[in-house]
Amino acid sequence: MNNNSMKNRILIIISLFTVCASLHAQDLSISSGDLRLELRKDGGFHLFIRKKPDISSVLLTETTRDPQMRADNYAYRAGEWNPINGDEIRLLNGVPIPKESRVYSLISSTVVNHSELGPSFHIYIPYILYYGYEGGRRGEVYLTDGTYLNIRAFALPYADYRGAFRDNPFTLEAKQEPVPEPEDKPEDVVDKILDVLGKEKGKALDIVICLDTTNSMKKYIDPVRAKLIPELREFVHSFPSFRIGMVLFKDYYETYLTRVIQFTTDFNKFQRDLNAIRVGGGGDIPEAVHEALHDGAVKFKWEAESRVIVLVTDAPAHPKPRGKITKEMMEKEISNRNIAVHSILVNNE
Repeated sequence: MNNNSMKNRILIIISLFTVCASLHAQDLSISSGDLRLELRKDGGFHLFIRKKPDISSVLLTETTRDPQMRADNYAYRAGEWNPINGDEIRLLNGVPIPKESRVYSLISSTVVNHSELGPSFHIYIPYILYYGYEGGRRGEVYLTDGTYLNIRAFALPYADYRGAFRDNPFTLEAKQEPVPEPEDKPEDVVDKILDVLGKEKGKALDIVICLDTTNSMKKYIDPVRAKLIPELREFVHSFPSFRIGMVLFKDYYETYLTRVIQFTTDFNKFQRDLNAIRVGGGGDIPEAVHEALHDGAVKFKWEAESRVIVLVTDAPAHPKPRGKITKEMMEKEISNRNIAVHSILVNNE
């Protein structure tokens, strides 16, 4: 799939409870003003933590309200290597965890420059976090609204417990801040759809548009409503036959998961369907992308020589299935029908 860039700013709410793991004079505290959290197209969050003079490393762990630290408090880790933190050193009992163990802790002792915070630690946080080990308590956490996380700040590099450290718990609230106009102009979406169709001229064409209708997409859907059909009326003369359908999608626990609008050659009817779209919902970041693409493949009677799905969204798919449809199922159905998929991933910064 062809992706356009996306990076969203996410709000962070810092919990009011903090835990000092040892008595020390260093300032190992972290506040909301010391943090920036960005969502990028690589399927995860990028957390930046301001570098303070006394902090030499940071590690993400489970959070606990137990001031005596009697509850287990495991470090979080990613399921696979990533270029941000995959090669970071972490010490246990003064000895580095071997690389061959493939324990990808969410840790940083490396300082980078952030445009707002200045010198900062950078941690990549995937949507699914793992904790614990074989033979003990273990599990995974799906990152969403209200997830508790803890930034453990260390006086020594590599999360070395031989020095002082402090817990800084917080909760994640995935709401987009008001921001300036995006780099992409909303009306560009129609132009990008037409660019895709332009590559199919001279062939019989069936096209399905999978359209994200969550609240953050409103400024993109309005131009689609206004421009798509007028532009297509001039465009379709270069095709022997042309049918268009649509899958509207939101997410689980919204007013609908997907809504299918079957193939038609009647542009007036399709315009009425566009006019009837109502945006709303989408409180967390990932949406039902795999479900929409799956419906686009299986719920239409594909007949044309050229078969195209265009996905228009500002959000990634859920990294772990929330229902029956998996990424593998979706890809298989698309492949079986010889459908080309093009993704227009709009920028909601």
